[in-house]
Amino acid sequence: MKNVATGLLLSERAVAGSRQRLLSTRSEGPRESASFADLLKRHRGRSGLTQQQLADFATLSVRAIRDLESGRVRRPRRESVGLLADALRLRDAERQQLHAAGGSPAHLRDALLGLPASSAPPALPEPPAPPGTLVGREAELQVLLDQVTVYGHRLVSVVGISGIGKTHLVLEAARVLRAKGWRVGWHASAGGTRCCGAHPAAGPDPGGPSPSTADPTADLVAAIGERHDLVVIDSGDASGPGGVDVGELLRRCPGLHVVVTGLTPRYLPGERVLPLTAMAVPEEAPGHDHVRLAEVESVALFLSHMRRSQPGFRLREDNAHAVVRLCRWLDGVPRALEYAAGWCLVYPPELLLARAGRDFSLLSSPAGCGCQDLLSSVARSVDIVAQSCRSVLAEVADRPHWTVGDLDHLVPDPAAALHALLVHGLVRPAGAHLPGRFTALQLVRLLHLRDRPPAAARAC
Repeated sequence: MKNVATGLLLSERAVAGSRQRLLSTRSEGPRESASFADLLKRHRGRSGLTQQQLADFATLSVRAIRDLESGRVRRPRRESVGLLADALRLRDAERQQLHAAGGSPAHLRDALLGLPASSAPPALPEPPAPPGTLVGREAELQVLLDQVTVYGHRLVSVVGISGIGKTHLVLEAARVLRAKGWRVGWHASAGGTRCCGAHPAAGPDPGGPSPSTADPTADLVAAIGERHDLVVIDSGDASGPGGVDVGELLRRCPGLHVVVTGLTPRYLPGERVLPLTAMAVPEEAPGHDHVRLAEVESVALFLSHMRRSQPGFRLREDNAHAVVRLCRWLDGVPRALEYAAGWCLVYPPELLLARAGRDFSLLSSPAGCGCQDLLSSVARSVDIVAQSCRSVLAEVADRPHWTVGDLDHLVPDPAAALHALLVHGLVRPAGAHLPGRFTALQLVRLLHLRDRPPAAARAC
């Protein structure tokens, strides 16, 4: 009898509550900004239920109701919100408002209300397949995977000059993580104009979120929802209309991990920076063992590109020295090695090496597209660093090698300046035979030579 009486009481109060809600809704209008606690108390008050009665009908504990109404629990479970909405007999609009106040993403609120799938934001596309086997980056790949899976860092920035292999590395990491069951999304920034077979930028694509608002971060948050464990943002340096606020993204998606590529770190709390530097190059010495030489990272990558267009190419006595010098001259930069291998259809390695220092067109794609000109790419990295670092580069570009002590007269904090240049990939250690000494990338030297005033160039 008690249950029947309670049911009749609930029914009467629900009818009265419905009338009151209708009047209140007309007079107050929607209050989207109300907290979950305020909304719950308001709806319970209109229904005439006590906390104990609401707990009974929602099959929750009375303590849970108290915690929700006091604000101690700000992000309730979606299932609990649904039970409360059922017990309070809320209409669709009120249900959606309650779910929104509880932190449910928009696409999940739509699904809970049975709205058509077209009203939900499109999911992020899956990462593209890597553009081939990852050569010579096994250590960097393991470090990147460990940062996310072992140490649990939420933001890892892979930093380096354009063409150093950042995108290939993160695509391989995404492939490995997806094979382990991670839900990985892909977002290519619209800020970088890339072609030559590069992965497309984000835009109104069926596989990704369309820029429906002036806030790309909000679009990305809506697309991520709770469907992804990790999002890879490629070319994250983009700013303006296509830029994503990574810090805001992490705040609005508490369980999300982000791997972002770019020319510079994000300088955000908790960020872990993985500088991607040039690949290992062979020592310049006579009588190289061809088998061991082919195992050096930069040589292995150069040979893999050569054999795509010249399947019969092999290291021999008459070309090994030129290949060594070419890999060293190009500092083991992956895209430079790829372009050089392409130009070897026209010039053999010996002749290409002789021409490269005076023909800057050989530092662009043989396909004739200027979108990935290496000197222009390096110029962007130089422009990003602080003025003091640019002054250091201008001073040391022509030196074969130097120490941090050689910078004392150039900047107040030479160690910090050198650290920044190393992180941005503009300088590198001079080699195992010269410990404690550093050298500018050959591309930086060539950029300095190209942009040097004619009088200064003649003086050199």
